Amino acid sequence: MDERFNLQSANWISYVLDPRNRIPDIADPNLVRETLLVFLGNLIDGMYFHEQSNSKTIDKAVQMRNAIRARPQHRYDDIVMDLRDIFSKREWTAVLIPSGFTESRSVDHLLTSKHFVSKLSCRIRTDPHLILHLNEAPKMDFAITDVYPPFHSALSKSTRWPGILLWRRSDEPLFFPLPTEKPEDAIQWVFSRVDDLVDTPGHLLTRHYLDAFPSCRIHAGSRLTLLHLSDTHIGSKKSIERITRVKDLLKDYVNRNRRNSSVAFLLSGDIMQTPDENNVICANDLHDCLKDLQPSGQDPIFVPGNHDVRKKGVLRIRPSSPSLIPAINARIEWIPGHPVGILCWNSADAGRMARGKITGQQYRTIEEGLNPFPGGNTKPILISLLHHHPLQWRRIDPEMHRFHMKTLGASLRKVIGFAYEHMDGLANAPEFIRFCDSHGVKAILHGHKHIPFAGKIPEHLLENGPILVFGCGSSVGKNTYLYRKLFNVDYEISWNEIVLDFQTHLLSGRLMAETRYDKGLATMKTHHGFLSRSAIDPGVESRQ
Repeated sequence: MDERFNLQSANWISYVLDPRNRIPDIADPNLVRETLLVFLGNLIDGMYFHEQSNSKTIDKAVQMRNAIRARPQHRYDDIVMDLRDIFSKREWTAVLIPSGFTESRSVDHLLTSKHFVSKLSCRIRTDPHLILHLNEAPKMDFAITDVYPPFHSALSKSTRWPGILLWRRSDEPLFFPLPTEKPEDAIQWVFSRVDDLVDTPGHLLTRHYLDAFPSCRIHAGSRLTLLHLSDTHIGSKKSIERITRVKDLLKDYVNRNRRNSSVAFLLSGDIMQTPDENNVICANDLHDCLKDLQPSGQDPIFVPGNHDVRKKGVLRIRPSSPSLIPAINARIEWIPGHPVGILCWNSADAGRMARGKITGQQYRTIEEGLNPFPGGNTKPILISLLHHHPLQWRRIDPEMHRFHMKTLGASLRKVIGFAYEHMDGLANAPEFIRFCDSHGVKAILHGHKHIPFAGKIPEHLLENGPILVFGCGSSVGKNTYLYRKLFNVDYEISWNEIVLDFQTHLLSGRLMAETRYDKGLATMKTHHGFLSRSAIDPGVESRQ
C-alpha cells in the first residue's frame, strides 16, 4: 500500500526542516513514518533537486529510508536533523495544493501526478529548491497541528484551492490560485519566475501573475469572513490578562486580509463573567473596538450567554444597568453588501442554570423575518448564532480528535464528562436542528463549552443537506477548574474563521487555537488548526 503524503505531511516536513523549531511531539507516529518514507523516496528519485543533485545526497537518503523501515513506532529525531542539514541552504520552498472538490478534479489529478511534478522539477534551474508534492487531495475536514507560519496564507484561502504556496526563507509567503482553464500554463508561469524573487518584491510578482491570469483574482466583495469569538468572560482574571492580545490579533488579521475579504465579527455569548455595571462598561468597550476595526463601522453581532444574563452564569438576578441591549432579543442580522443572514438566538434566557433553551416565540420571530427575504433575495445564506451547543461534544471524527489531543490533551473522566454534557447543552436541540434544516441553514456557530469544536449534524437528522457546526471555545482561554479536570483544557486563545466565497460557492471554517507548549519560531507559542469545508450552493458537488 502506498504511503500518504498529504497537506498535514507537507506542513510537518516544512515545520521540522526549519532549524529554528524544536522537533514537535509525534502525535501520530504512523503518519510521521509515512511522511518521511515518501519524502525520502522522492528525494531518491530526484524530484526535489534538479538533475545536478549530488549523488552523495541520494546515497544518504537511501540510508535514512532503510533506517526508518527498520525502526517502526520510533522517534526519528536523528533523521530529521540530517534532513535539516541537507536542506539548510535551499533558496525557496513550494507546495502544490489540490482542491479536493469535484469541480477541480482535472487540476487535482495534475498536481498529484508524480510524472508531472518530476518533469516540472527537472525544468527548474535554480538550486537548491524544494517542491512538496502531495499524493492525495485534502479532505473536506482535516486537522493541522503545529502550523508552519507560511501555511496560514494558504489555509485562509482554502475556498480558492487548487493553488501554489511559495515562500523564501525571509519573505512573506505567496499563494497563487490556479485557473480551471490551462492550469499547467499558470504553474509554469510561477516556477519560471522564481528567480525574480531575489530582486522583485513578492507582492509585485503576485500582481503580475494576476494580470496574466485575471480569473484568479480574489476580490474582497466576493468573499465574506466571519470572525467568530466567544466566552471572553470580561471581568475574569484570564480576560484581564489576554483581552488586549485578542484585540491586537484581530487588528492584525483585518489589516492583512482587508484586500481579500470583507469581515464581520460574531460573538456567541458569555461576553461578561457576570452582568455587573463595570463589566458592562468593558463589554461595550470591546463592542466599540471591534466596530472601529471595520472600515464601514459595522456593529459586531452579539448573542447573550448565561453569564451575560445571570450572576455567575447560574443565579437568576438581572443586572441594574443595560448590557448589550440589542443582543438580548432573537433577530436576524443581514450583512450589508452580501446575501447573508445571521439568525441570532437567545438560548440563555429560557434555560435553567447552565443549560439553554430556544422558546417558541423566538422561532416565530425568526420565521417572520425570513418571510419574505429582504431586498428581493430569494436564496440568502443563513448562519445560526447562539450560545449553547446543539451537538454533543463527544460526536467528533478522528481528525477533530487529533486536533483536541494536540490542543487540549487526552480527555479525563469520560463518564463524568458525558453526564456533564447533559447539564449544560441546549435542552431542545432536536427541535432547533429541525428548524435550521427546514430553513436551509448552512452552519451553526456556538460557544459555551470552552472547547474548540467542529462537526456536522448527523445526516439522519437532516432532510435538506449538510449543516456544519463550529464551537469557538473561549477566546481568552478561560478554563474553569471543572473543565480542566474533565477535559484537560489548556490553551490561551481560540477563535474561528468562517469564509463564505460567493465566486466558488464554497464555505470553509477554520478553528484556530494558540497554546504555549511548543516554543517554535522563537514565539513561545504555536498555532493549531482544524479546517472544514462544504458547498453553499446545491449545484456545487463536493467529494466526500
